[in-house]
Amino acid sequence: MNPNNSHIDRNDSAIDPQGAAAAETGRTLKQMGRAVKKNLNRQVQFMLNSCVNCGLCAESCHYYCATGDSDLIPANKFKKVHKILQTHFHPLKSRLPFLLKTDKFNEHLLTDLYKAAYENCTLCGKCALTCPMGINTAEILYLARAMLAAIGRLPSGLEKPVETFFKVGNYLDLTTADFIETIEWFAEEMSDEIGEENFSIPIDKKNAEVLYIPHPLEVRDLPFLVMYAIKIFHFAGEDYTFSSHDFDTVNYAYYQGCKDNMMRIAQRMLDARENLQAKHIALAPCGHGYRVMRWEVEKYLGKPFTFPPVQTIVELIDRYLRQGRIKLKKDTFAGPMTYHDPCNIARRGGVLQAPRNILQALTSTFVEMQPRGARNYCCGGGLASTGDYGQLRITMGKKKAEQIRQTGAKVVVTNCFNCMTQIRDLNKAYELNIEVKSIVELVAESLNPNVATLG
Repeated sequence: MNPNNSHIDRNDSAIDPQGAAAAETGRTLKQMGRAVKKNLNRQVQFMLNSCVNCGLCAESCHYYCATGDSDLIPANKFKKVHKILQTHFHPLKSRLPFLLKTDKFNEHLLTDLYKAAYENCTLCGKCALTCPMGINTAEILYLARAMLAAIGRLPSGLEKPVETFFKVGNYLDLTTADFIETIEWFAEEMSDEIGEENFSIPIDKKNAEVLYIPHPLEVRDLPFLVMYAIKIFHFAGEDYTFSSHDFDTVNYAYYQGCKDNMMRIAQRMLDARENLQAKHIALAPCGHGYRVMRWEVEKYLGKPFTFPPVQTIVELIDRYLRQGRIKLKKDTFAGPMTYHDPCNIARRGGVLQAPRNILQALTSTFVEMQPRGARNYCCGGGLASTGDYGQLRITMGKKKAEQIRQTGAKVVVTNCFNCMTQIRDLNKAYELNIEVKSIVELVAESLNPNVATLG
């Protein structure tokens, strides 16, 4: 046996680079094809084939409004996905090898898909409200993300946090000991303000009414934001607890496009509630974290939770006000104030009236953005989930900056950590001369303890 022949067999790619490239393309298509099969539902299939090219979606997209680039019109973005599906993942062509066009599937095509899915859409869903055919480009581009995630094509800002979560249970690599020590320190710091010498904050309390899941970045870097929530719970007489098993409301796997990873993260929260037998789950202000736990998990499971719907803390505050469990000193903060609706909490989450009820109790000078509510423009904060797109998100936030400026507001209030980060950056970039506040902070600092209902 000629040893040289054996060597050639083992290094086939060295003498046949085209064959190796074709094999790699085949593997890529197979992996992406599995993602298509898993994520391409009838609703998306209908939308892919329903565009009438009317162009109404253009003015609903903050990308197009910021740039005037026709490639960024929602219809043109999703057509890139449609073309790939038709060319490479058609149910008939995938069964007839002579119809496959693997030679046209190349790095340029993948790069185009990557830009459309991750860079040129925040999945805000506003375009669906203006499309006469009900096409939601976000749902189509989420399919594109799923296809790319299947082959490991992810922004680093969406890959590393998820990997860290799977290793330690939260995306910031905080240990359980770190978390418990921090909460105990909160209690010490808050003792004088609360007026209790031995004030304590419950951790792993069984059968509590509310399991509160904080944002770990608040726990590590912005502790006062967690303290505000604790203060509100205390003065509302809420029976609440934190969990040492899960203290991360963030779910970056949703933005990856990988629903299996999304569910692995969500399951940790569900396990925490089950272990403690808490009656409700309430979340710190986090758009994608809320959307996943309020809507996406039940859709994935195909059945409702056996406990009441997950809520954002803003919904709890609204209930406390309506029930008279807390009272607020109006106009503690000077206005005018306006409210930015986070896409995943408002338009795609349904929480529209609760923050406005709270703001009416907080200020005499509340002014709405135009448009507002479900039709409010995305701030571009969806790109804040990864550090890869800093300047891009500032550029694409131009429409939101214009909205804010037109209100004349001095304070912009919101209910999402990414949105706060983005609007603060827009404030600097566009010289808006505003303050950006969490609605939780405003409520906590406006509490009137003399009329609050305790216990």
